[in-house]
Amino acid sequence: MEKEILECVLKRNWKDSTPVKVVSMEVVPAVANDVNFLSTVKRYNLKVILGNGRTAKKSFFVKTSSGEGTVSNFTEKLSTFKTEVKMYEALQEFEYIMEESQDSDDVLWCQMIYHIPYSCIVMEDLKAKGFYMIERRGLFDLEHSKLAIHALGRYHGISKILEERGLLSPQGFQPWFIFDEEVVKIALWAINAMVEGIKKMWDPSWTPIVDKIKLTKESLFQKLKAFSELDETKFNLLNHGDCHKNNIVFKYDWDKRPIGIKLVDFQMIHYGSPCLDLNYFMYLSIEPSVRRENFNLLIKTYHDSLLNTLNKYQYRGNKPDLEEILAGMEKYNFVGLYLHLTRYPNLFMSEDVGKQIDIQKLLETGGKEGYALELFKPDPALVDGMGAELKSFAETLS
Repeated sequence: MEKEILECVLKRNWKDSTPVKVVSMEVVPAVANDVNFLSTVKRYNLKVILGNGRTAKKSFFVKTSSGEGTVSNFTEKLSTFKTEVKMYEALQEFEYIMEESQDSDDVLWCQMIYHIPYSCIVMEDLKAKGFYMIERRGLFDLEHSKLAIHALGRYHGISKILEERGLLSPQGFQPWFIFDEEVVKIALWAINAMVEGIKKMWDPSWTPIVDKIKLTKESLFQKLKAFSELDETKFNLLNHGDCHKNNIVFKYDWDKRPIGIKLVDFQMIHYGSPCLDLNYFMYLSIEPSVRRENFNLLIKTYHDSLLNTLNKYQYRGNKPDLEEILAGMEKYNFVGLYLHLTRYPNLFMSEDVGKQIDIQKLLETGGKEGYALELFKPDPALVDGMGAELKSFAETLS
């Protein structure tokens, strides 16, 4: 077939499948209110007419800034929408590199269709392509964990290639939100509520353990600040910053095994050790017993994926060996424990989150009120899931 004929065929095909008119539109919430705190995400379900005259159903997501007041100020302070747009634009550039290299691996992100600087992002609907979050109160088993941590290794490798090729600069990104003073303050309230809840509701044998947890906002902030300082002698990269189970979606085969994966929500990108992302992911996504029993396997899976990606694209800089990653995991383990204890109880909340955590009351009372003790009810899964980490955290402070 001649080139000119093939060109006409392609144009005709694209024209036939392109929407030319919207017939009807339905707008519905895309996620629960508490799943995406910083944004409001809605799904637009459309009935459209295509270029060939046929009707079809299309859908996409629209993400806008969430609420007013504290949340709005926080998103503005961290430039969350600007950060996400910048990252999506860089990832779209990387897709051209993948095509040039004939890399047939699936991309790890959704497509950004359009954006309004910097308050609104229109994205493809991954659910329409068969991608789903795991069950709300669930955590990753080993199969999900290996696929996700392999994807994180790929993503980290890609971010380093983007940096090396000048497509994404480490400069211009805010420090990690975990180290923000306001976030630390709210996290301390969660720790204080946890200590009170455990003393009142758990077996008395836990009281001497939580009594070791004596923190002030200043002492906790200074401890975390030390982890925010960049060690330029080590391997650093652009972290996802919010890589946990609610920002990871999977596609499944006929036997309900995970076979595809996407990472979403690139609002918290920051530069630093990959072990910050790793600790965040492992402590907020993986079933605790799976993480404890398969720690070395998961870190090796991550390291192999990272190096494979760097090597595939001929990265010329220094690459971390497995020992450096393991040492980094140990160095930043306090951050993982801290995140686990402040966030893990949330996994056992009822669907009506407002009855157990009242953000407005927390802010009004300086953390003295706002947490319902039911949040720390000694469910065996809660005690087993955070007991070992609670002891380790207390020991680091004694």
